[in-house]
Amino acid sequence: MLVSPSLSTRSPEALISFTIQNVGSILECSKQRRSRHELLPHLAHFVRETYFKCQLSPTVLIVALIYLERLKTSLPVQARGDFDTPYKIFLAAIVIASKYTEDYSLQATVIRATIAPVFSAREMNEMERSFLGLIKFNLHVDLAQVERFVQQHGAQLELELGL
Repeated sequence: MLVSPSLSTRSPEALISFTIQNVGSILECSKQRRSRHELLPHLAHFVRETYFKCQLSPTVLIVALIYLERLKTSLPVQARGDFDTPYKIFLAAIVIASKYTEDYSLQATVIRATIAPVFSAREMNEMERSFLGLIKFNLHVDLAQVERFVQQHGAQLELELGL
């Protein structure tokens, strides 16, 4: 478990926008919606709604973004995804980050309940397993990594790190 730093944001919109941009740029994905994608709103709306409905903390989102960086570096150059891949990697990252940063998995339960109309529990479990395999179960995030991330992106994200 991460010794949680005190992360605060002056504007959740800056952090959300960065997350949307990051998730959407991890790999090239199909623009074609299939029938199973009908329930999916636009990615920006999905990320924003998930953030607010699940009351994600800046710490969970930063750890998820660190995991997404790890995912991006582990993918082969030719990797491609389906239309729903950005949604799935975002969800897997925040569920895993919430489990890692919290002593209890209540946040992960809230996330799962919030997205239940879109993805089943079985699909969520599959997303988590796939994500963990791709990052080779490299979940450890220490305070120095969070500090580096905040130093690198903090001004853009309007983040402050209190120790």
